[in-house]
Amino acid sequence: MKQVIALRKPNYFIGIKVAQKTGQKAAYSKNKAFDKSYYLDLIEKAINEHVSLERKDIDELLWNKLPEWMSEKQKKSKIGNLLSELRIKEIIVNKGTSKNSQWSRKI
Repeated sequence: MKQVIALRKPNYFIGIKVAQKTGQKAAYSKNKAFDKSYYLDLIEKAINEHVSLERKDIDELLWNKLPEWMSEKQKKSKIGNLLSELRIKEIIVNKGTSKNSQWSRKI
């Protein structure tokens, strides 16, 4: 049954071949996540353009780009993980507090 359904336990959605044959291409694309590098690049570019961003700004930037099957909690966690990855790589730094984060480029 390869390509008939795509699995993201506990969520299931149609595969690409079925989506193409049944005219559900947009629905398929909404459920498929972009590569992680896409999200990291969006965060980095936005911070470069605006010098710094609050967490709510980053949430707003990425929220609708994350797959529809993700819950709000999963989306928050995903964005947090992306920020952590950039922080660990020493690309960005949080100059605020955990409640009032202020992400900016590491100098």
